[in-house]
Amino acid sequence: NIENPIAIENFKDSVEFQNVSFLYDDSEEPVLNGINIKVKKGNVIALVGSSGAGKTTMVDLLPRFYDPTDGKILLDGIDIKNIRIEDLRRLMGIVTQETVLFNESARSNIAYGLSDCPEEKIIEAAKAANAHNFILELPHKYDTIIGEKGTKLSGGQRQRISIARAILKNPPIMILDEATSALDNESEVLVQEAIERLLYDRTVFVIAHRLSTIRNADRIIVLDRGKIVQDGKHDQLLEDEHGIYKKLYELQFRD
Repeated sequence: NIENPIAIENFKDSVEFQNVSFLYDDSEEPVLNGINIKVKKGNVIALVGSSGAGKTTMVDLLPRFYDPTDGKILLDGIDIKNIRIEDLRRLMGIVTQETVLFNESARSNIAYGLSDCPEEKIIEAAKAANAHNFILELPHKYDTIIGEKGTKLSGGQRQRISIARAILKNPPIMILDEATSALDNESEVLVQEAIERLLYDRTVFVIAHRLSTIRNADRIIVLDRGKIVQDGKHDQLLEDEHGIYKKLYELQFRD
């Protein structure tokens, strides 16, 4: 936290990890080890790797939930540690497995953090997130209080509310853990459609659990024990018979 952080308005060109390593305080092994990657604006980057490979940690460094132990992350060439944190976070939308919802109305959950948001914008975002129809079935529609952490909603409904929030915020950079594992098929299809709308025309870091997302990514980054071991497109990576990607594909993504 520096004295005169740089104010930034928008995201123009690239995000770059320069030799980034990260070690949790109490561990001996680094979770990330010498990560180097430059992502151009507008690209969709899918992060894959077995559990504990460092995927979540890597995306958690972007909004500065943590800072690298070594190396730095540059946004348009500026070290993100020197950028005003609210400006940095304003550029990012985050949808994770742990949807953060509040004990307020469906409307204010979607418009969270935006003051005086016009009703039609909220509805438009809910429609794009495939949330509008189920909200209309709630007892008080958009005014229904959805319970602490959204307990009155199903998992798929919670995820669609958080996607609606991200669509309404309209950030240039999206961080997405598209864990749809807990959803039934129907909600999974609806969530997947909403995710595709969310990715359109943005720079995206997605921890991918589904083959469709991976196939459509501009680049797939394969992490193993904190290092980038492969980087390329789906078809390219499958050609490497001995690569981790081929193994992961056969175990996880094939269906």
